[in-house]
Amino acid sequence: MKTTRYNLDTCAMLVEFNASVWTARKLDKGTTDEVISTKSAKAKDAARVNKNLLAGRPELDVINQQVGKVRTFVYDNTLPWSDSGLRLLPTVNFMAFTARMNEYEEEFNTLVDKFVDVYPTLITAQAMALGDMFKRDEYPTAKAIADKFRFRVGYMPVPTAGDFRVDVGNAAQQELRQQLERLQSERVETAMADVRARLGDHLKRMSDRLAVDVINGEVKTRRFHDSLVTGALELCEIVKSLNVVGDENLEDTRRSLANLLSGVDADELRKNMEVRTDVRAQVEQLLDKFSF
Repeated sequence: MKTTRYNLDTCAMLVEFNASVWTARKLDKGTTDEVISTKSAKAKDAARVNKNLLAGRPELDVINQQVGKVRTFVYDNTLPWSDSGLRLLPTVNFMAFTARMNEYEEEFNTLVDKFVDVYPTLITAQAMALGDMFKRDEYPTAKAIADKFRFRVGYMPVPTAGDFRVDVGNAAQQELRQQLERLQSERVETAMADVRARLGDHLKRMSDRLAVDVINGEVKTRRFHDSLVTGALELCEIVKSLNVVGDENLEDTRRSLANLLSGVDADELRKNMEVRTDVRAQVEQLLDKFSF
């Protein structure tokens, strides 16, 4: 199989995002034993009851939601690279990406600070919420709780076949280089398949939502959110920057979609049947032309 070489080290880098949040979960051994006994289970590991130390409190949920928002941003603006969590970031996006991640980190730290401030009062409230399941010694100290939250972003260059410096002999070095080139080629293909799928999926969603049904002789339009249009335009910009290999078909598709939606808004598609029909027809043409 022919290996395609890509000079990704000059147009992209690798980024890794990790965040840790206190789970507030604790194994309740007493309740676990009670459940196993009540259900007459013979195996001691037949059940495992974990209690939520902050049951009924939203303060921790807000932090988890923030982390979810950051992960979505990272996934939207990068490409898959490895199973370890590394993502491919085009260098052209580095400054904007870093600036947004810095903002997210500040927001994360602010939420954590607020949580730590109210944490002692939350413990007191949980004494009533958990009833007999409450055990004060299961709650870390306020000082220790802050250490359970982390927000990390790391950047590194894309490895290339020329990075091998070890003394393993010329034949071994050649084999290692070939393996890395094959691996890089496979990962690039996977990454590009991901961005193609994003664009293709949105086109299919547009085709579906803009369709018109005729039920008992009555024309029925399908509902859709404004993001059907705004999201498509945002995706066109993302695809432009994520096309690190210069895929011409991908660029033609995203440019055609951007031009198609230029000056069109969601309300017009809802109210103007002629515009709606025309846009859907052109979306269908893009789907057929580029075989999504």
